[in-house]
Amino acid sequence: MEGQLISSALHHAPWGFPIATYFWLVGASAGSFVISSLGWVFGVKKYKPTALFASNMAIVLLMIVPLILITDLGKPFRFFHLLLLPSFSHWSAPMIWGSCFILTYPISMMIYSYFVWKKNQKWARILGILAVVLALCTHWYTGVVMQLNPSRIPNHTSVAPILFLTGAYVSGIGILNLMLWIRNRYVKADYQVSTELLADMSRLMLYGIVFDLFLLWNEFLQLTYGMGDEYTMLYDVLLGVFIWPYFYLEIIWGLVLPLIILMIPKINRQLFWVLLASFMCATGVYGMRIWWVMGNFYYQGHY
Repeated sequence: MEGQLISSALHHAPWGFPIATYFWLVGASAGSFVISSLGWVFGVKKYKPTALFASNMAIVLLMIVPLILITDLGKPFRFFHLLLLPSFSHWSAPMIWGSCFILTYPISMMIYSYFVWKKNQKWARILGILAVVLALCTHWYTGVVMQLNPSRIPNHTSVAPILFLTGAYVSGIGILNLMLWIRNRYVKADYQVSTELLADMSRLMLYGIVFDLFLLWNEFLQLTYGMGDEYTMLYDVLLGVFIWPYFYLEIIWGLVLPLIILMIPKINRQLFWVLLASFMCATGVYGMRIWWVMGNFYYQGHY
């Protein structure tokens, strides 16, 4: 009851598409950077040609995030409150963790990209390890922010950060595949990424799809056999008002159809189908960000 009263206060500001886009961009950035790290950090040599581009793309995606967050504040000039740690902050607040991660993560990526450009294996690996940790933490904290609010169904679950990270992994690889294909059209043949490598990355994406479906299935069981408010959230909100982003965009378009494409041996290494599956995953994860952010606000306002 206390959580419901706090979240239903008249001064609260519902989150909308800007916050959903913020979650999607942070996730795609983290996911693409994980691929960048495979070559220089984890020693998988075939992924080294993608490292610099993937890292730079992750930086660009993340740099859009502050613009969205500051604009969504309503009073944008107050964004610096979270940065004045001694005066305004409390270290138990996930928002403070996120402020630190969002500031340090792009800096570590920039330094990592510099050493990759210089082909300095030692320092690229050291900075790459740091950047990978910060990448995972940056998206992990977004799930924690939702998870720790006890009045928000279905966000209040320990699975929230894992769902966010899995979606980040899938969407990051999907966007990276598409961007590398576009890049191939404008660079010399010696600098192009092969179709075989794009297909290999789609195989990595496939593992994320399977795990994401497993997590969603568990959440489906939890809501179906849970308390009355959980049942209402699933069947009246997610499979009702939000059926398009939840069921059709995320599950069918973003997970099930790419899963089918990538499991058919005759087509799962052909460029067209690899790119189609990548596009489906990249856009489908945005559906998850929509219902995860806005579904709970709808539930509070109507039930």
